Amino acid sequence: MKQIFAFEVFDIIPCPEGIIISQKELYNGTSYKVSFLQYDVALDRKTPVTKDIYQGFKFGENFEKICDELGDYVSCDVTFFKNGSVVIVYPTGETGIFDKNGDNIFTSDLFYRDCPITGAVADTAQFWTAVPRQNSIISYSIPHKKFNMRIGSANSGTFNEPVSVSRYGNDLYVCNSGSCKIRTVSLENYLANDYRRFEEPVYKYLRSAGKEFVVLSSGVYIL
Repeated sequence: MKQIFAFEVFDIIPCPEGIIISQKELYNGTSYKVSFLQYDVALDRKTPVTKDIYQGFKFGENFEKICDELGDYVSCDVTFFKNGSVVIVYPTGETGIFDKNGDNIFTSDLFYRDCPITGAVADTAQFWTAVPRQNSIISYSIPHKKFNMRIGSANSGTFNEPVSVSRYGNDLYVCNSGSCKIRTVSLENYLANDYRRFEEPVYKYLRSAGKEFVVLSSGVYIL
């Protein structure tokens, strides 16, 4: 495991060369600004990138229209559906759905048992999301506009403060900040298994450019 960024990041997204991260920097000694860095896997190199490059990879071809609508384009998670629609979820539970043209067609604050959802990953006509305070992941049906299925519970040991969900193949990868584990859930039988364990909280897992990346408390690592 190799550390590639030794500081807290706001966001991390995949790009063809590797990943792009956002960071907060002190500006003029009194205020902060957000800047963006790309890590190139093949060259093992970090280079600054523009806001437009970051937004384009994160939100797709309609990024300008979507970002104008959002305002805060950094602290949300994004997932794409085959029909071209985009779902955006903030850690507060605020959720938006944009169609293939970048028009906002749905906005709501989504809570499960009075707890906000966080994160999103597409699955046919629904998306999976985490509920950290309920130790659960749940699916939300877009056509029916309601929660559809739950895995875990507040009192079970399946998850421990799950904070993000990603999908590769038929498996969900759930990052648990409480247990410092990534657990997988099969979308074929919904069984959960351990995937990786760390010595500190794990917040995000993604794959890009043939590599695996994780965000831990101490920074970003390549596995």
